[in-house]
Amino acid sequence: MTDLGRGEFGQLKHRAAVPGRRRGRSWLLAILVTSLGIGCAGGSLQRVFEIRPVLRVGISPTHPPVIFEKDGAIMGIEADLARMLGEELDRRIEFTRVPPAELLDALEKGDFDIVMSGLSITPERAERILFVTPYMKVGQLALIRANDLIELGHRRSIHQRDARVGYQRDTTGESFVANQLPRATSFAFADIEAGIRSLRAERIDFFVHDAPAVWRLAGDPASNDLQGLYHPLTDEHLAWAVRQEDEKLHSLLEATLSDWKHRGLISPILNRWIPVRVTLH
Repeated sequence: MTDLGRGEFGQLKHRAAVPGRRRGRSWLLAILVTSLGIGCAGGSLQRVFEIRPVLRVGISPTHPPVIFEKDGAIMGIEADLARMLGEELDRRIEFTRVPPAELLDALEKGDFDIVMSGLSITPERAERILFVTPYMKVGQLALIRANDLIELGHRRSIHQRDARVGYQRDTTGESFVANQLPRATSFAFADIEAGIRSLRAERIDFFVHDAPAVWRLAGDPASNDLQGLYHPLTDEHLAWAVRQEDEKLHSLLEATLSDWKHRGLISPILNRWIPVRVTLH
């Protein structure tokens, strides 16, 4: 077992040590059960486990497959990474839902400890928060109707004066449309589902969104009426973020992520949520 980092947020342990760690928890639990006089019936064990320190995770669950909510459950790449992080650090994960535009403000106020919400690294954000090393390289891609591939499929078509381009609010897609497509007629949507509905209804010609969302649609048979244009419109990296003063947590997350990459633990999660990844340069 290798100890890669210590501090107020716990310590990182190799996955090979998990069985021993679980036995240690069981031994500690037995002592707690005895000393506290807790019986084994009716959920008492669960209450004991809940004394574990909490790692509060800020999310905006409107970005499938990276982070989203379905039937009240938080799902996606970041959700899986957060739960795996909780196991590694022996922390109980607590998700806090925040609108995308309020994520950084809420982090700085201390509403949670870490943002794990498909956050792209930008110079403006990096002035306010500490980013962890990126876990995934992405970019903005354009989505069109498959029937329009011949007419709109070339990379310059989105820059035409009469292009109708949709994007999701409070994303880097919005920044791209505002800064790079001044001649287009732009349309803002609250989420990807609203944008896709508008695209299918022919109210817009292009919908710009993060590559993971477009890649996932490419692998969905129910979306064969849509076509991704796989020439990246931007070059972005997704990363977690903490407050600037939380250097101990930042160092621990860096060590954890480095260990995961070395052990190949991230790719299976990406492959689960994005079975198809296509990029043309």
